[in-house]
Amino acid sequence: MRKFSRKALALSLCVVLGATGFTGCGDKKNGGGSSKGDNTADMSTGLNKDAEGDISIMVWSGDGQYYEDIGHMDWTKDDIKAQNVAAVYAVAKKFNETYPNVKINLFAKSGDPNQAGTNTWDQEIENFKVDHGKYPDIWASTDVPNDIKKGLVADLSVYKDESSYKAYNESLMATMNYWGFQGALPSYSIPWGIWVNKSLATENNIDVPDIDWDIDEYTDFIKSADCETFWGDKSTPVRLIETGTEDINKSILENGTVNVNSDAVKDLLTYVPEWAETTVDVAEGAGNLSEEIAKECGQYSWYYFCNNRLLTDSNDPWYLASAADPNAKSTLGVVQADDFDIYPRPSTEYCDNTVGTVVDPICVHNYALDDKNAEWSDSEKQQLLVAYTFATYWTGSTEAKQAIADQEWVQGTSYKPAMNDTFPVVTGDAYDEQMDIWYSIDSHAVYKDTEKFPGFAEVVRLYKEGQTWDYSDKTTPVSITENGEKQSCLYEWENMWDENVAGAWQTDPDWVDNVKSRLADWNTAMNKDLEAATEQLKESLKEYYGFTDADFK
Repeated sequence: MRKFSRKALALSLCVVLGATGFTGCGDKKNGGGSSKGDNTADMSTGLNKDAEGDISIMVWSGDGQYYEDIGHMDWTKDDIKAQNVAAVYAVAKKFNETYPNVKINLFAKSGDPNQAGTNTWDQEIENFKVDHGKYPDIWASTDVPNDIKKGLVADLSVYKDESSYKAYNESLMATMNYWGFQGALPSYSIPWGIWVNKSLATENNIDVPDIDWDIDEYTDFIKSADCETFWGDKSTPVRLIETGTEDINKSILENGTVNVNSDAVKDLLTYVPEWAETTVDVAEGAGNLSEEIAKECGQYSWYYFCNNRLLTDSNDPWYLASAADPNAKSTLGVVQADDFDIYPRPSTEYCDNTVGTVVDPICVHNYALDDKNAEWSDSEKQQLLVAYTFATYWTGSTEAKQAIADQEWVQGTSYKPAMNDTFPVVTGDAYDEQMDIWYSIDSHAVYKDTEKFPGFAEVVRLYKEGQTWDYSDKTTPVSITENGEKQSCLYEWENMWDENVAGAWQTDPDWVDNVKSRLADWNTAMNKDLEAATEQLKESLKEYYGFTDADFK
């Protein structure tokens, strides 16, 4: 079904919003606070303070419960058992001080969105519709292009001239913009570096590398592990190749293609067998991992790092608060080493030191889908404005960030801050103000010590200056849908560890030659799928949102 044109919706919104006083919104970069933007984050949208509305939100990292009108609850910190419940509660309470007639409901799934043994996130969204008679108004998305392909997502570019829209980091917004269609807002973004256990290295007479290390220094460092009581990493860090050339992640982000058959990729692949030999995964596969250590750490790379079993951890960027919580030093998930840091990814002959990025988007519902009518009614436009107003307040306003930082919840017998690890997704002075709030909680405050954490200081600098060329699989079309099932466009590359795909195991002496002989075919297959993913997205934009072929030129 062809939906109401974006231009017409924008014009009609101008009429509605104009009457309510809207104030007006070199290289590839995808980082923090240096991209262009207003000096302050004015997240006002012109929504009338007496406006009525009913917004349902879906997130994960919750308690599995549905809460109605959460902003008008009067909870103590002992009543709240999950971080995202605490965060949304704090924001909703503050929001309702200005907009008391907007009812905010929350469903927060326990654990991760696609956690093993639970419903997929897509299924949870469909279940929500069955249970509540509508799709969520705002939801954390694990795959924005896929949600667009279902027609669920509102185009937020109708607000592109407004201050609330302009407050966001342009580079982050660009990662979720498709030929002018703004499919989401950034709600969470952190740099992805490498955890380094400096204490473990020093105790074993291993030289600790400088923070501006290169790929050879990194390799020498992890190869210093004894691979009996501690290892270089939990798994083979292939992502260092993906951001160590311009041919994989950067190419996907900028061009929607890859070139894994390049000389640069072939060169860096020669490191893989050396890296693999230093990993817990290879030790476990060979039967060389003791039962005691396996029981101590389980299957989680993070626990191996926390328990002084890894020199580095390239897998877990999202444990900044957990790692350094001074109020929970003896708790599982807190780094036991006295001296650790987070380094940038090593430089290569082809790229400077860099950081990866983690980006979590939130989407707003496409209300025009609900009545199957191509035109947006006044009530649908008002619903969109109410949802957009809360979404921008939640993710972009300094007031909301302070409310989250002030809110606590209970985990066992300990109280935890509702604030997660996300860096600000806005720019200018607001970025600096919100980073001050970020550093204000105890578990983040330790990172302000640049002498103790010089690596983290460099990670923050690289991120803020946009020295990153990573993409997010939650916002980039890197999967195709066939017979209702999603499959990755990068299957061959992502499964190079599999003997059935690569022709050898990563530690076999002929692994590199086997992989190199397959790269041309892999390249063809993956680019074909990437092109198909892009075409599927284009077709959905035409079907649901009134795009024409001319819009893609």
